Amino acid sequence: MISPRSVQQVKDVVRIEEVLGEFLDLKRKGPRFLGLCPFHNEKTPSFNVSPQLGIYKCFGCGESGDAITFLQKQEHLSFAEAIRWLAKRYQIELEEEEQSPEQQLEQSERESLAVVQQWALNWSVDQLWNTDEGRRIGLSYFHERGFRDDIIRSFQLGYVPERGDAFAVAAIAHGFAPELLEKAGWIKRRENGDPWDFFQGRVTFPIHGLTGQPIAFGARTLKSDKKLPKYFNSPESVLYIKSRSLYGIAFAKKAIVEQATCCLVEGYTDVISLHQAGVANVVASSGTSLTQDQVRLIKRYANSVTILYDGDPAGIKASLRGIDLILAEGLSVKVVLFPDGDDPDSFARKHSSSEITAFIQENAKDFLVFKADVLVRDAEGDPVRKAAAIHELVESMALVPDHVLRALYVQQCARMMGVGEQALVSELNKVLRRNYRKRLGGDAVPEEVVEPSIAPPQPEVQDLGTSPQERDLLRMLLNYGHERVTVPFQNEDGSTSDDEITVAELMFQLLAVDDLSFDEPLFQSIYLDYRHTSNLGGKVEIARYTGHADASWSGLTIDLLTEKHHLSPNWRAKHKIHVTREHEQLLDAIEEGVDILKERRVDRMIRERQETLKTITDEADLMATLAQIQQLNEVKKALAKRTGRVVVG
Repeated sequence: MISPRSVQQVKDVVRIEEVLGEFLDLKRKGPRFLGLCPFHNEKTPSFNVSPQLGIYKCFGCGESGDAITFLQKQEHLSFAEAIRWLAKRYQIELEEEEQSPEQQLEQSERESLAVVQQWALNWSVDQLWNTDEGRRIGLSYFHERGFRDDIIRSFQLGYVPERGDAFAVAAIAHGFAPELLEKAGWIKRRENGDPWDFFQGRVTFPIHGLTGQPIAFGARTLKSDKKLPKYFNSPESVLYIKSRSLYGIAFAKKAIVEQATCCLVEGYTDVISLHQAGVANVVASSGTSLTQDQVRLIKRYANSVTILYDGDPAGIKASLRGIDLILAEGLSVKVVLFPDGDDPDSFARKHSSSEITAFIQENAKDFLVFKADVLVRDAEGDPVRKAAAIHELVESMALVPDHVLRALYVQQCARMMGVGEQALVSELNKVLRRNYRKRLGGDAVPEEVVEPSIAPPQPEVQDLGTSPQERDLLRMLLNYGHERVTVPFQNEDGSTSDDEITVAELMFQLLAVDDLSFDEPLFQSIYLDYRHTSNLGGKVEIARYTGHADASWSGLTIDLLTEKHHLSPNWRAKHKIHVTREHEQLLDAIEEGVDILKERRVDRMIRERQETLKTITDEADLMATLAQIQQLNEVKKALAKRTGRVVVG
């Protein structure tokens, strides 16, 4: 685990314009840099980078963050991976925190297995290309499958000789312990301890982790002996957990992000053939039933999945229930069936990239509509089987988190199943209630259930309260809290004198006079943290908030620190027009901001007491409340004089 001191050291030396400049074409514009946003398609640059603050902000799509956040989003790295990337970029040696003996053992094993798998990959690739047996058997097989040499090299496909211990002899001679080779899945040992190659006589398909390192292997036999399993796979280890891995993810993740969807297939060759045909946003579940971890891995890159089936009815029906996991994670799912006799691999070898893309687009069906169609055909007019099909379909519908989309599915599937919408709604509500009780326990009833029809949208009446004023005060605190202003103070003898204090100290004092705080919890948390840090005597570094671990803190801070438009100096230099900037009149801006906040709070107090009048029956309480309202109105008028606002009534 990287020590906090090393993380801070990396943050201190990083120059955001240098890091982002490696991925984007940035042009200097005054104190900032401008470029095209990598997170959405745009023709006019709206992606702003501030070297002074160490942050970026896109005014087109709203994405924001620092150099670490950028790497996490752009390269899909974890926080630790982003820190390691930056440390390597700036040649910083990271300090690791002391680990427990168990953690040290696991880390050591992980690193050792990673070395073995990388060496094994290089060895198997060398055997494929540089030995007579490898070229004659392994390379010929890949060529027969239609794979080009560049694709074979890109996916680092390899070969293990037929001789029973070729790999074991070479690996042990290189210095690897037999126990480690066995954990990696490359060898087995006989009763007398002699090693033999588990993948002998097979071509190999490396399974890569997110950053492209080999973590496991699949190995296919080239023999026609039906008693032999077609594929052998590496065992699970601290380096490789099958349920959390997707074949091809390292090669596909960029295309998945760019196309906003992930194509999901079953096997290694499906992925490779589609890549060769130009369809790069494809991964495989490697023949296993799809798992929740695999779905969440896809969700890191896209919110849409297109599943490519080979058209086998039995296989489709077996897969339907597994796809419910995708719906439960909130992803949209489409299904594509290839013509009879074709799977993604064979179809890709017979068609061009444009033909495959067009076929997928034209034949992709929404999963729930597809499932309803399959279940209707399977029922074949049998009422009992049809009822079972409806129950199965409703189970899937209940997993869709979007209420409006769920209601649309009810309408469409009711027509397909030949039943009334109300029948589906009733069954759906039963499932929703059951699932709700499972989550919360007891006999709780969900707050919302599906209605038989979609109600017309109703305009929202939103009372923002004092949130806009609180947001503006927090904005001024974060932007100018360290700056100093001259404030008049009254002395004990009645005279006044000027004194310099920071904007932060001024705001703390003005809010404390009436014991004011922020209603918005996030605003209040940041304000209290700033005040506490400042009161301890330390300088409040803005990076404390822009790089905060809590995304809500960093996101809000960057929003408050960045301005979409900057005043041009031409107003004064060319047009002789002086435009007063906020930082030139901070005292007035802070005082006015606090006064407006107070005025809004007084407004709220008046409304609350006016509501109370409706329920008061005691005459004394009535008169007291009226007196309070009158006093509050006087306070409101006094505040209005200072803010320049008109009070009506």
